[in-house]
Amino acid sequence: MKKKHSTIVDADGKVKAYVITKSGLAKRSETIILKKLPSYDGQEPVDPEMLEKSYGIEKDVTLYDFAKIEKKKTGLSTSTASYSIVFGGEGQYKQLYEAEKLNSMGFHCIVRVPGGDAVATADQTNATSNVVVNVAEGVDLAAVLLTGQCTHSDASTTGAMAGKAEELQADIKA
Repeated sequence: MKKKHSTIVDADGKVKAYVITKSGLAKRSETIILKKLPSYDGQEPVDPEMLEKSYGIEKDVTLYDFAKIEKKKTGLSTSTASYSIVFGGEGQYKQLYEAEKLNSMGFHCIVRVPGGDAVATADQTNATSNVVVNVAEGVDLAAVLLTGQCTHSDASTTGAMAGKAEELQADIKA
């Protein structure tokens, strides 16, 4: 079966989260992040049969909704993305970050707390696939990188940001 998901691993190579993009290059898309431990008491796991059939995740892995990223294309080369975490009860989420891809020749993205201050920037201004990411102290690095990459549909930039996440070895608690 073809793998239709990505994983986030810690420095020891242990899988800490599964990342699934539900729709691709449409005007709107959603990415979900699943973890092995529930986010709140009584949280029901995601259907393992559906995860195996739709996304190639082994049936014996029990996973729970952790976060979602909703992307909206706002123009020819602009978009926004919102990162929210589940906090209790079916479908209840709290927004932590919002990202905006700016209209420019290169990739320029700003990640903010909702309606507030910038906590990260990402820039790709030359012909290489290198992305420079600047992140404020105390920010969830993996969440910022995932949210920022969702604002861009170019595979090279997405790969570069994912590589930057690996390089920084974000510590995500399971």
